Amino acid sequence: MQALAILGPGRHQNDLGLLRSAGLEFPISESSALDSSAKLIVVLGGDGTIHRFLTQLIRAKLPILIVPSGSGNDFAGAVGIRSIQQAAELARNFTAGASRLTAIDVGLIRDSEGRETPFCCVAGVGVDAIACEFANRLPRWMRSHGGYLLSAVRAVLAAPRLRLRICADQREIQQDSCLFSFANTPTFGGGLRIAPDAQLDDGKLDCVLVDALGTFKLMKRAPSLLTGTHLRLKEVSDFRTEKIRLESDPATFVYADGEPVCRTPVEVSILPRALRVLCGA
Repeated sequence: MQALAILGPGRHQNDLGLLRSAGLEFPISESSALDSSAKLIVVLGGDGTIHRFLTQLIRAKLPILIVPSGSGNDFAGAVGIRSIQQAAELARNFTAGASRLTAIDVGLIRDSEGRETPFCCVAGVGVDAIACEFANRLPRWMRSHGGYLLSAVRAVLAAPRLRLRICADQREIQQDSCLFSFANTPTFGGGLRIAPDAQLDDGKLDCVLVDALGTFKLMKRAPSLLTGTHLRLKEVSDFRTEKIRLESDPATFVYADGEPVCRTPVEVSILPRALRVLCGA
């Protein structure tokens, strides 16, 4: 069966051997063009690779198989794929007509000039965006071996105080905050459980808002993010919505899937059932 391979940084045609043994054939794409004769798109990479090709993946309307091999693989984890071997087994099932496809949602950020950027995992402003900025300066091998956690610690020490205005579901929130995340998946940054109850197919964004905190208090609260218990803290609120308008003072960068997107103000919405993805157990 013919499939299209999208290769992330550091990935090569030789890395497709296990998938070829599962019955897939790959004409390698060196550009963003998607081959209409393909029956399946295989993304060999992490969240950043998915993010860069997300617009094309949405337009292609083909089944997608994620092979986790990036510095951050939160999207693969959210669809139940945790190894290349597991992805190969899903490919084998697909070629045999015995696969399970799930229609999942995608987030969409629209900036003040109307430019739209889809995202698959988590987007936000504040501490998480600063952590992404720090992490992107690290070597790729370090990012996949605790680099994001190290960057998160650095970000806590540089935590901003942002005056946010959030409009969602006919209500308005105005408060000083150090973090506001809007999540499509439960985790980001290689497993940090920012929105533990987020689901990929519920048509909602899970939003997490943290009060502006001093450095000491924020350092004390930060470990709860590793266990997903931060939602119990009095300084943290959360809600689900289909659409948000976000303004900040001062204007600040919005990051999505670990990548810089634009500055506030933005509108964020959900594209329901935008992708069809092979899912693991």
